[in-house]
Amino acid sequence: MFGTVSWIALLGAGLVLELASRLGAVRTPNLAQTGAFVATRVVGRVALLLFWVFVGVHLFTRYTLPGH
Repeated sequence: MFGTVSWIALLGAGLVLELASRLGAVRTPNLAQTGAFVATRVVGRVALLLFWVFVGVHLFTRYTLPGH
């Protein structure tokens, strides 16, 4: 239960930050600019890939296996 609430809170905070950055309320880069900056080098591309695998496996395991 705590894990689910944490994921939802993290997603909500990310959406609020993304909206604030796109509307100009805060001076932070939005998700597209951050992803483009990280993906300019091979190390960044590998890190992004590993991050997506980590998140995908965790969410897949948590919400699709019957015992979890």
